Amino acid sequence: MRNPIISVVVCTYNRANLLAGCLQSLVEQTLDGGLFEVIIINNNSMDNTLEISERFVSSHSNFRIITESCQGLSHARNRGGREAAGEYIAYIDDDAIAFSDWILQINAFVKRHPEIKVFGGPYQAYSLTQIPDWFPPEYGSWSLGDKERPIFLGKEWINGTNMVFHKEVLLRFCGFDSQLGMAGDKISYGEETKLLVILKNENIPVYYVPQMKVRHLVADYKMKLSWLFLASYKVGKCSGLTFGVRRSLYSHVFAIGACILVGVFTMMKGGVTPFKRSMYVAFSPLATEVGAFVEYFSRRVS
Repeated sequence: MRNPIISVVVCTYNRANLLAGCLQSLVEQTLDGGLFEVIIINNNSMDNTLEISERFVSSHSNFRIITESCQGLSHARNRGGREAAGEYIAYIDDDAIAFSDWILQINAFVKRHPEIKVFGGPYQAYSLTQIPDWFPPEYGSWSLGDKERPIFLGKEWINGTNMVFHKEVLLRFCGFDSQLGMAGDKISYGEETKLLVILKNENIPVYYVPQMKVRHLVADYKMKLSWLFLASYKVGKCSGLTFGVRRSLYSHVFAIGACILVGVFTMMKGGVTPFKRSMYVAFSPLATEVGAFVEYFSRRVS
């Protein structure tokens, strides 16, 4: 297709069972299909991702598929950015489902604010099984409210499953750091945040657009306290590279001690909150600090 305004990039790895739902939601968009394209980045999937992708590509002229051989979500996202024909690049996860007016709302915001080059919207949790009562609602869903506004980078962030970049801005700052982000089955975070930190330092505004909504899967394996602690640990382990901060040994030790005290106090305080949710609230900051501490020693050794 020629000159789409928006390129939607869907990066995928071994999630064929979920990918079809994401792609179907993009087929059902209310915006004229001639105004956007969908680029599927197959990141070395070993399931039937290629078969499912080709089914959509053969049926919809604004869909195409590209294989990225360098393993990692950041590599895949950067490849999508380079290949995009659109002026704006919209990222959505392969386990997310876009509201039917998602791209319409992106296009409307671009028309209202052509000066804003980076923006993102909320996501709502969905699951293929019942989400436990104790599961922290803030983990599966994210919102900054109902008001369109600039976000306060450093305290607020947009999220990878629902974010848009002007192509020139994305390429100028070299996209996402390939040292961060999921890579095959390796858990890693921080690539989106690091790029936003760079934008903050360059005084580039980032907006929150509540009208552009997606649903994001809470997978079964994430509905465990052990997974939540592991995710918090991995966030901490990536934090130094994400924020470009070099903390002292004293800073790490003090933070771990403070987290232990706060966590114990939180648990002793009790209340009506389910026990597992209380555990998560009390000790996930500790897991993050332990991850950062491990990263500190890994850096020292290397």
